[in-house]
Amino acid sequence: MQANLSEDKLKLIQKNFNLVDSNKDKKIDENEFKTLLRLMGQTKTEKELNTIIEDHFDDESEDNENNKKGNNINNDSLKLGNDDDIKKLNLKINSIKSEVKKNSRNNMKNNTKMNELTKKKKKPINFEKFLKLFMSTYTEPISFDGLIKSFEIFDNEKNGYINLEKFKYILMNCNEKLIDEDINLFLNLIKFKDNDKIDYVMLSKKLKNI
Repeated sequence: MQANLSEDKLKLIQKNFNLVDSNKDKKIDENEFKTLLRLMGQTKTEKELNTIIEDHFDDESEDNENNKKGNNINNDSLKLGNDDDIKKLNLKINSIKSEVKKNSRNNMKNNTKMNELTKKKKKPINFEKFLKLFMSTYTEPISFDGLIKSFEIFDNEKNGYINLEKFKYILMNCNEKLIDEDINLFLNLIKFKDNDKIDYVMLSKKLKNI
């Protein structure tokens, strides 16, 4: 992407930023950042997104560190190894196969909960910072024809439509899983109104116009 954006492109990015900003404080948190990047055609893995957040988002606790020296030992003991644990957990999640035993999945869920408790909370970022990150990590999105071909794989009847529930199931059960809330937010952002089926040609056009 060129360093200088057109005024129309800049307005479009700002519009999408405002839509994702759920509490309207002119900032977005980690999850909203991930949603916005994907909405704008960036197909980065969860691991890649977490790396961007870890490298460029400020820790929420940084402002208070100088006032909490007496508690540094306990805080540091929680932080040690945390990043590696999260990365290892992500690798495990991405490599899960259907034959994984139920007790192994339960252990993984417990590990996820523990990592959520120890994970460092990040400060939200404003539009200016998002724009810098977007431009510095930008990769060329999939082409329109490529989108159509991707959807056609799941169109068994070859009629140009995918059942909405099937569409959600695919997104929720691939390697880079999305939750139902993320999918509904995505459909709302692109103003998708059909409750039963998806015209994937129209959806592809909407995606390319974002």
